[in-house]
Amino acid sequence: MVAPHPLPCIKELKEYYEYLPKTGELILKKARCLADKQKVGKPIGSLGGPHRRKTWMIKHKGKSYYISRIAWFLMTGRDPGLLLVDHKNRNAQDNKWSNLRIANETENNYNKIFVGYCKRKDNGLYRVRVTLDKKRITIGNFKTEEEAKKAAADAQKVFYQEFACLDLE
Repeated sequence: MVAPHPLPCIKELKEYYEYLPKTGELILKKARCLADKQKVGKPIGSLGGPHRRKTWMIKHKGKSYYISRIAWFLMTGRDPGLLLVDHKNRNAQDNKWSNLRIANETENNYNKIFVGYCKRKDNGLYRVRVTLDKKRITIGNFKTEEEAKKAAADAQKVFYQEFACLDLE
């Protein structure tokens, strides 16, 4: 993980931006340059980031910032620092306040689509595993895919708790 830029001070962010928690939009309150004059009072941002996971970003004083991080700072008064702002529904473009939470890198990785089982070639059973603190834990081997799927979901609930990704369908 690449460490994010420290965010500008809260006073500066409040001077330029307003965050709308119900929609997740960031509204420009004050022009940052001449080109911004027509953008004042409107949502701003562009989709950027890794090609598989586009997310809303803005440029402020020459640096790029994720809108989710700015939203967190504006709502809580705390810069997330080295922590990540996780999107509960895994949609990185959905910056509604109800969809954001703080996570460390490991917790953020738990909230990825994860099947947790595979069919073994040697014996035809389905092996269920989870990864915790970069270590694989084998839960067990199961005769049917349905049993394996349930065991994987149960294991995620136990090990990953609120960050478990349970919508495997």
